[in-house]
Amino acid sequence: MNILLVCACGASTSILVEAMKNALTESEADWFIEAKSIQEVKESVGKYDVILMAPQIRYQRKMLEEIAAPYDITVLDIDSVAYGTCNGEKILNSVRSL
Repeated sequence: MNILLVCACGASTSILVEAMKNALTESEADWFIEAKSIQEVKESVGKYDVILMAPQIRYQRKMLEEIAAPYDITVLDIDSVAYGTCNGEKILNSVRSL
């Protein structure tokens, strides 16, 4: 599974990426998780299975969905409480349920 976290600058989600990596199970050891800014998404969107959108950019959901649609990539909102508390496990559970 290749997961992209998207926020305004890519900085705040970088912390969350580490929390998510620490919450991966042994069977998920090959999962790839990274963070990028909204401006970088178009350049590399095709290599991801799911895009997780930070709360502060939810207003750009339609644009992200349009970018992801040709690649059949799911776009999910990151729960704002999980985002604020860096709860990597809770965020991974939303991906696991796909």
